[in-house]
Amino acid sequence: MRVSKFFALLGPGIVWAATSIGVSHIVQATRAGADFGFALLGFILLAHVVKYPFFLFAPQYAGLTGKSLLDGYKNVGQWAFVLFMVLTFITMFFIQAGVTIVTAALAMNLFGDVLSLAQWAALILAVVCAVLIIGHYKALSAVLKWMMLLLAVLSVIAWFAAVHRLGFSPSGQARVISLSSAASIAFIVALIGWMPTSIEISVWHSIWTTLRINKPGRDAAKNASIDFNVGYAVSFILAIIFMWLGALLMFGQGQGFAQSAADFAGQLVGLYSQALGDWSWLMMALVTFLALFSTTFAVSDGFPQVWKRAVVLSLQRPGKQALASKTYVLALLVLAVGSWWIIRDFSADIKRLLDFVTTVSFVSAPVYAWLNYKVIMGTDVPDDQKPGGWFKIYTLLCLLLLTLFSLFFLLWRFVF
Repeated sequence: MRVSKFFALLGPGIVWAATSIGVSHIVQATRAGADFGFALLGFILLAHVVKYPFFLFAPQYAGLTGKSLLDGYKNVGQWAFVLFMVLTFITMFFIQAGVTIVTAALAMNLFGDVLSLAQWAALILAVVCAVLIIGHYKALSAVLKWMMLLLAVLSVIAWFAAVHRLGFSPSGQARVISLSSAASIAFIVALIGWMPTSIEISVWHSIWTTLRINKPGRDAAKNASIDFNVGYAVSFILAIIFMWLGALLMFGQGQGFAQSAADFAGQLVGLYSQALGDWSWLMMALVTFLALFSTTFAVSDGFPQVWKRAVVLSLQRPGKQALASKTYVLALLVLAVGSWWIIRDFSADIKRLLDFVTTVSFVSAPVYAWLNYKVIMGTDVPDDQKPGGWFKIYTLLCLLLLTLFSLFFLLWRFVF
């Protein structure tokens, strides 16, 4: 396959990668390296392995049928459709606020404190809303494709510079932190919750895929799967890079991350320039801002796309497409205003907000995973395209592990 043709195939998978390479990588993976060194590498790998089939079902189902996973949930049962929409409404403002507050803090760090954190958040949300209302998915895909390429290149450069200067492993002597302590378990849960991202994002991916394909079928599903696998590989590599950077630059140095968003952003970027040299400050400030800005873009489109599709599926009358378009704009604006209101209250304690939303994603993961499995095993998917053989066993094992993880945390948190 020619490089130009391969690059042209990239679309929804890169948008999905932009959604994942944000809080989970820049914040949580870096914190993992800073606090635990390489001890949590296995958990990052585990999160990618056990969630993979349930993310993969999104482009496969959309490519084969031309329908989104939300359509599939409705086929499973009205209860599944309603459950997903209720959970979406409960979490969407907190998720949007979580990614936007970090983006605003990094913007303040990069461009200066000419605006307050809340004002930076408002400006970012206004820019994102304007781009999405004017350009819709095509603008989102075009912007994120180049932003992700720049992010990947700059991240690899930063990793090479850190390894060249500091070596492959942390040089500091740190106190060994027990992974069985309450604080460690809580952080591991938060790390896995959004690593690489939460499974409900697969619904957005399926919707983005339907917007891209012209003719559903095996070829469309194959191309969509290739696109996703590229995005998934990029996500995994960058997760390792940011954990590695956190380990090299902070582990054993006797410091932790601040609670406030503004201080957190300055500390995150500042630690790179302290270890790598002043030349790296601008590069890392740009890397971290690009990562979170791209995530804010993708999340801002994902939730309104869900509500837009829900209107189409719920209404059985003429003019529903026009109403769906209006729903997209309304949902986008409501999401922006609601998340900005939350940001005002959580700006002083960014870690508490992020740990909350990532933990919710961890607990709900087996529900979304099971629904995705039910959809791909449905009657509208050809039998030869359904999971079979070892991949089916692998998928069911992953579902079992996600369920056990969730039950363990709930028992540990509320019973023991």
